Amino acid sequence: MKTITILLVSLVLSTTAFSQKLVKDYYDWAKTKIKREYYTDAYGALNGSYKAYSEYGGIMKQGQCKNDGPIGKWIENYDNGKLHYIKIHDTPGTYDFQVQNGKIIAYYEDGKTIKYERNFKNMELDGVWKEYDEKGILTKEGKYVNGVFEPTGITKIKYEKEQEKQKQLEAETLLKKTEEYKKIIPEADKALLLKDYNKALQLYKSASDLLANEKYPKTKISEIVETCHTNSKFFQDYIKSQYDSLELDKVYFANNISLKTIKDGYGWTVIIDENGLSRKLYDVTDNGTKYNFEKPWENYSWDRAKACFERNKGVYSPIQMIITEQFFQYNDLLEQEENNVKKTKYYFSFDNVNNSFYTYDKTTFFSNLSLSKKNYNLAKSMTALESKRTQIERIQAQNKKKTLFSKFQLVYNDFNLTLQNNTDFANMAGNIRELNLFLDKVIDVYSQDTKELEKQLKNADTVESIKSIILK
Repeated sequence: MKTITILLVSLVLSTTAFSQKLVKDYYDWAKTKIKREYYTDAYGALNGSYKAYSEYGGIMKQGQCKNDGPIGKWIENYDNGKLHYIKIHDTPGTYDFQVQNGKIIAYYEDGKTIKYERNFKNMELDGVWKEYDEKGILTKEGKYVNGVFEPTGITKIKYEKEQEKQKQLEAETLLKKTEEYKKIIPEADKALLLKDYNKALQLYKSASDLLANEKYPKTKISEIVETCHTNSKFFQDYIKSQYDSLELDKVYFANNISLKTIKDGYGWTVIIDENGLSRKLYDVTDNGTKYNFEKPWENYSWDRAKACFERNKGVYSPIQMIITEQFFQYNDLLEQEENNVKKTKYYFSFDNVNNSFYTYDKTTFFSNLSLSKKNYNLAKSMTALESKRTQIERIQAQNKKKTLFSKFQLVYNDFNLTLQNNTDFANMAGNIRELNLFLDKVIDVYSQDTKELEKQLKNADTVESIKSIILK
């Protein structure tokens, strides 16, 4: 029985030996410089001893392999032949000789002084970690638990000191940030009070960056952004509505105050004045485009309209002049304010939210437009004067009241003269309201017996006395 057992063991050993194959790789074609030698099994996997050499013959790496990976203790050297690594593979390592489960001890180039010790589990750092300086003095120690480094020994002491130092540094930094924050907030509040939204937003953002947990700057930023978005919508809607209104005004003017022109036999543009005489209108051209006589507000600029007015003095009434002038002035100012709004286009990013809006102040917008709009509305109200004047002329043609009509013309012409010489259009509001009342009264008395009234008017030789008699 003993003999059979010995024979079986011998057979197994001879079979194993027979199944292993020694493989050698060389640096050169002549095979004089061996690169590495190792054993493989019948399937070509690494099994058995393994040695790798430098080009000069020194051993670079050696150990045992199992199942195509390193196992047990392995030695790896520097190019100078001195010890570089000791790797302990508790289980077979990877094909490129990395430690899956085990330990690595690394040495400095003297081959004697340990540089560090590391432990691995499933190719992740796990367990004791140590580092040494070139004199062999331990400089860092700790352990990895579930992938997290925990300092121990001298490192723990250093770590705690560093933590304390870091806390002090953070406290000092926080104090500086707080002081800076306290300086910025009043500046931001002042900018917001002045409605300088760009500056206010940047200052509040800087304050929030300093102290991220402070709610005040974030609240102010939200308020400003909401205000600017609301104002932006308002600017767009309001400006559009004003342009639309100006377009409608053109139609209104055309029906009430436009000149009625004709072409004479020579092709000249003429107008029939109140005396039935034809008056030639002289063209003013700009880049080949002629001026629109009948609808001066259809021309693209007041300067161009004014040039034509200057060449045709006496054809246009002061009211037509004023309405046209105020139309262009308000239109130009509206365009100017539209450009002022667009200049304040602002891109603001905060808390990963991008915003785009206009930061123009709504109060400033209205303040800049208010006087011109007031004057324009006042000028528009004068179309009623022209309309009432025409109505009186039409009534006079049917129901002649010579004295009443002549006195009416005296007052109306005086008003036109005042318009021509007036330097402050806003001061004309009272005169316009008074003339409107006067014209209404004249229209009203045409339907009455005016013998007594005309007797009184006959001796009235001043504008004020005429107004006084008719308006009483």
